[in-house]
Amino acid sequence: MFQSFMIAFNAVFPFIFYMALGVLIVKVRLTDTDFLNRLNNLVFKLFLPVLLFKNIYYTEANMEFKGAFIFYAVGSILALVGLLMLFVPRFVKENPRRAVIIQGIFRSNVALFAVPLAQYIYGEECGMLAAIMAAVTVMTFNIMAVIVLEYYRGGAASPIALIKKIATNPLILGIVTGFIFYGLRIPIPVQLETPVKTIASVATPLALMALGGTLKLSEFVDNARPLTAVCLLKLVCIPFVSYLITMMLSFTNMERFMLLIIFVTPTAVSSYTMAQNMGGDGPLAGQIVVMTTLVSMLTIFCFIFCLNMLGLLY
Repeated sequence: MFQSFMIAFNAVFPFIFYMALGVLIVKVRLTDTDFLNRLNNLVFKLFLPVLLFKNIYYTEANMEFKGAFIFYAVGSILALVGLLMLFVPRFVKENPRRAVIIQGIFRSNVALFAVPLAQYIYGEECGMLAAIMAAVTVMTFNIMAVIVLEYYRGGAASPIALIKKIATNPLILGIVTGFIFYGLRIPIPVQLETPVKTIASVATPLALMALGGTLKLSEFVDNARPLTAVCLLKLVCIPFVSYLITMMLSFTNMERFMLLIIFVTPTAVSSYTMAQNMGGDGPLAGQIVVMTTLVSMLTIFCFIFCLNMLGLLY
């Protein structure tokens, strides 16, 4: 099962590298945190929307839609968000921290992890279903993250004002534009294909370098309790309970594993960028990304190892 550990390590190593690079460029004074904060704002308003547009627009047109599987995936995310918005405010008093902790627990990096993990366990034939799941869940994660962040930033804002903020959010605009172009089969001019793909490809590295360069190690100690709670809930408790629920339903072992990926993978990098630009606790959001990314190497391996030992993978 050493390979199980390596698949998790190989998936998260680029994250660690880019964050370390961000730390390094600040230490050697190639840049400063003010520039990285402005870069983070640019990533939020340009690079991430283009990335989301590209991921949707270039989805395979002939992918088979598995209704029950997809509806359960989306429904489980919505149910989790509802439960978190009900219980987290009872333990966390500040709205910016409430939004970040809720987002940090429910929002996973399936865009990076889903396809390689599924293909590693089940082979290339599983990649298509994993791609469908990734596209749908990434859209759901982003929409719900915008709603949560705007809700806790807006206080007593009216529903109309909240809807307007959500509708004009750069990430939502990227998603909607992607679906419009994809659904109507609107072709992108050949001259723009390479720029779109290039801009999309640098979104995650830039976000991670900005995150690494603005991290303060002293704040990890200050936030030790919420970070520990988020890691335990996100990477252990919720994945375990979610898998038990799927065992009571008529899913195959392959589908159960892919539904597990939704909850067992680390917090999405864009959660830091969004929190930093939407009134959330940016430093805490960044620390959640870092800690869940590192801890997930162990927890993903443990889940794969235990499921294999129990004969629940194949």
